[in-house]
Amino acid sequence: MRSALCWLPILLAIVTVICFSVSYVFAVVRGDINAFWPYISDTGGQEPESCLFGQLLNFSAFLAMATMYVRFKLVQAFNNYDRSLRILNKVALFMGALSSLGVSLVANFQDTYVVSVHLTGAFMAFGIGVVYCFLHTVITRKMYPMYNNRSIWILRFFISLLGLVSLILTFVFASIASAQAGSIAQVTDFSKKWNATEPGFDEHIVSTMSEWMIGVAFLSFFLTYVQDFKRITIRILPELLVSHLDETPIVFNSGPTERTGLLA
Repeated sequence: MRSALCWLPILLAIVTVICFSVSYVFAVVRGDINAFWPYISDTGGQEPESCLFGQLLNFSAFLAMATMYVRFKLVQAFNNYDRSLRILNKVALFMGALSSLGVSLVANFQDTYVVSVHLTGAFMAFGIGVVYCFLHTVITRKMYPMYNNRSIWILRFFISLLGLVSLILTFVFASIASAQAGSIAQVTDFSKKWNATEPGFDEHIVSTMSEWMIGVAFLSFFLTYVQDFKRITIRILPELLVSHLDETPIVFNSGPTERTGLLA
């Protein structure tokens, strides 16, 4: 019997692809962006596509956090002996939470209105997200060969490396495009449509393409969890402490319940 949790990373990928695709189509049809490789955030920078972009991306942030929590519990369930693995697992969950918060900030603070908060969220989503991927690559390596095979940690390593290289290219070529354009305002003015004849256009396109590759890397990394999640289930069982809701609860120590700490 396969656990339904395997659909969680798949649903995350589907919702995120729908979010980016629909907001991109809306923005292009309305003439708000150039059709050729805009930044991801550009697709949701103007109304009404910003409403759809924000709503779906917030849902993606929630699904990402849920996926990372299930992965945390899976690693925790297998690990009974390695203290360093327990620490890495908790640190990775914390980094994942920060990355999900960054995605939510990107969704709620559009680049056309609150640039500083939006860029902070982008750094948290992408930068800390890459750290999360590498942490779980290390965790997967430490779980080999006792709990997983060699190919999965190698796959996760190359996906993480793709995310890191894409992250570096995004920021490096954005800086180069800024220098070519002669002003940082050229890059940070997200309402601007870049023209192919302008200085820095080619570098700008490399930067935007690299940002899309970060998104591909993240979704690919989460999809590597699908097979793992087929083999785990998480249950929250209610336990009545009274026979009438006006009675005072009497708690007996009968083992883990829904009151047990989520990170315990």
